[in-house]
Formats: sequence, C-alpha cells, structure tokens
Amino acid sequence: MSAEEPWVQVVPYDVRWAESYRVESAAIGAALGDYVSGIEHFGSTAVPGLVAKPIVDILVGAEPGIEPHAAIERLSALGYEYLGEDGRRPGRHFWRKRGISNFNVSAVPHLGALWASNLAVRDFLRTHPEWVERYGRIKLAAAAVAGTSMLEYQIHKREFVDQLRAATLAWAADSS
Repeated sequence: MSAEEPWVQVVPYDVRWAESYRVESAAIGAALGDYVSGIEHFGSTAVPGLVAKPIVDILVGAEPGIEPHAAIERLSALGYEYLGEDGRRPGRHFWRKRGISNFNVSAVPHLGALWASNLAVRDFLRTHPEWVERYGRIKLAAAAVAGTSMLEYQIHKREFVDQLRAATLAWAADSS
C-alpha cells in the first residue's frame, strides 16, 4: 500500500461528505452485489464537527469466505485503485479513488472485529465532543508536519489514536 498522497490536508467538517458517501456507497453496493453484506460511512468524515482529510471513508462488510478478487475487478470499473491487504490489519483490503471527490474503501469481514472496532470508534466520537476537539487538534498538528507522507501523518497521530481506541473499548464495554 502506498503511503504517499499529493498532499496531507486536513479541512473543517463538510456536511456534503454525508451525501457523497450516500451516492458512492449506492454505486459500490450495486457493483459488489453478493460480495457485500453491509456498507457504512466511517472515519473522520463520518463524525460531524471533526476536521478531516477530504477523503470519504467507506467500510464494506464482506461476506465471509469470498475472496477479494471479484471486488478488485468490480471496484476497478468504478475507478478504484486496489492497494492490497493492510499488513498491520490482516483481513482488511484497501482501495482508493481520487478525482473531484476522493474515497477510500476498506473491505473487512462483515460483523468481525475490524468491522466492529471501526464503527465503535465512529460512534464513540459522535457522542463525545471533547474527544472530537482533542482529535481535531492532533490531526491539524499531524498534517502540518506530514507534508505528502500519509505514514508520517499516521505516526504523528498514533499515540492519540491508541488512547482513543482504549477509551472506545471501555465505552463499548460499559454500553453493552
């Protein structure tokens, strides 16, 4: 997976991201057919008020046992570039589409641990504005030092993201 982008830019929340997700997820769902069991908007663009890279993240819940090769071909027809399986999170396959609107697609086993943890972080942030504010400051600082390196951006955020995941796990356990 390439860590380089033409920029690492963080911008204020844009209400149009939800509509971009709605339109693109419908196209993805139609293209993927029986490969997909669920599609969700996740990541920073799914959290009202959170600054974000202007890239809408789409989480695809893949049917267990179906290999990603069918999805690679189908998403390629929609203009997506397949970047492979995430080495740090086995089972997560990643695509990106850049243009007038920018999208990332992560396919993970539907209802599995990666599915649940990504949605839990989104839902935690949606209900904890103090974490949104803190995360926004971290993201802006990370973008300021990252240049074109997504890897540098992620490294700069890593400690906070680890704290966020721990807080999310505790919150999810309490909510159960």
